[in-house]
Amino acid sequence: MSRGESSIDAVAAAAQDEALDFAGMSSPDGAVTLLIAESSEAGPEALREVIERHDGQVVKSEGGASMCSFASAHAGLRSAIELQEALASLRIGLHSGFVIADAEDFYGRNVVLAARIADHAEPGEILVSAALRDYTSSDPSFEFEPRGEHHFKGLLGEHPVFSVSWS
Repeated sequence: MSRGESSIDAVAAAAQDEALDFAGMSSPDGAVTLLIAESSEAGPEALREVIERHDGQVVKSEGGASMCSFASAHAGLRSAIELQEALASLRIGLHSGFVIADAEDFYGRNVVLAARIADHAEPGEILVSAALRDYTSSDPSFEFEPRGEHHFKGLLGEHPVFSVSWS
């Protein structure tokens, strides 16, 4: 599967299409940290134990990509690090923001942004948004390296992206 046709793109496209249906809603349901992970080797069940250990949930899986949510940016980032240490081949993107939620899925701009960030990650890499970096930068166990500002399909403006290293 080429980068332009990834399962992460499918997650982002579905979130973007669904967001149009919710455009009339004045306020989203709440802020969460979203982790989008893609691997051709690990399915959602391989992720579930780690995600749940950090009080997260697997929201949905499509193709080789899984969307997970956390109430805390720190929990989401710690989960991403543990997943990379265990599986080493995931492409992970994280972002924190408000989402529109129903019983089965999350929608909206912040889901699209998390998916687009994940799509830019190389296997074994964790990329995060500026918002997630800001929420977690006080923790000395996380180090962030700027990866530039990106224009993402379906989103206006430039979006700073950071790679994560950990100790």
